[in-house]
Amino acid sequence: MEKIDWPNSFQEDYSALCSIVGSYSINGIICIYSHVGETMYLWNPTNNEFKVIPPSPFEPLQYGIPLDRKCQGFGYDSVKDDYKVIKHVSLNDAFTMEDFYDPKYATIVEMYSLRRNSWKKLEHDIDLPVCYDDIDKFYFEGMCHWLGYPYELEEAYLVSFDLSNEVFIITKTPLDIPEEIFYNSQADYKWRHLLILNGSIAFMLNFERTIYLYILVEVGKKETWTKLHVFGPIPCIAYPIGTWNMGNILFNTPDDDELVWFNLCTHKIEKLNFKVNFHVTCSMGLQLVVYKESLVRINS
Repeated sequence: MEKIDWPNSFQEDYSALCSIVGSYSINGIICIYSHVGETMYLWNPTNNEFKVIPPSPFEPLQYGIPLDRKCQGFGYDSVKDDYKVIKHVSLNDAFTMEDFYDPKYATIVEMYSLRRNSWKKLEHDIDLPVCYDDIDKFYFEGMCHWLGYPYELEEAYLVSFDLSNEVFIITKTPLDIPEEIFYNSQADYKWRHLLILNGSIAFMLNFERTIYLYILVEVGKKETWTKLHVFGPIPCIAYPIGTWNMGNILFNTPDDDELVWFNLCTHKIEKLNFKVNFHVTCSMGLQLVVYKESLVRINS
């Protein structure tokens, strides 16, 4: 384990209240979202180059209303050689008023372009499902992908955004468990997660300590979800934190919050002798991010 210091220009007080967007660095660059002031940054730890992303001009700050800002993705547009960030901005659920449905308060989906150093609104003809968990989003094959939920927080959808064509594709996720059992269950562990598994988009359902694992053949076609494995019940794993190569999934344990690898090929569990606070794993502060060193410049 190696400790990596934040860049000098990053305020130290922010480090405990930030998250990294996505599960992978892109050409050595990572995107940081600070929950203090809701500021975003691009950073290359290899050359310690750092850039503050300017605020969006589209958000209705002038109305003095509370907003929910959810960073949905960070990716690379290979056609334009551009790094882009996707953000979802909506009214806070606690906010109520008579003209709540006034168009000026409508949900905004916006995209930042590093090449232009500016934001633009993205057109969408449906209410896009929103991702609430940092581990359920990644960049893969020219698209930003995230596991989104509509406002009722029941059905889950894979949302894919093509960074070159700037179009959204929605894919419903599988649920082999009868809905009346799943949604009415009082199970301690009932989570859904999105991940990359050996070069494919995968969906994991952790229901009553049993793992249901699927891979997707083609984005936009829900019928191409293929069930890969069912494991369990496995009493000694709880919350998934991320994936690594060769089918390794990082979990914490339910009793002592120790980190363990679960190997999908061997079905073996390997302890890492490192403990964490479980409440941190399911909010902000603990992520598995695959980083590859690179000297790519941010401010070129």
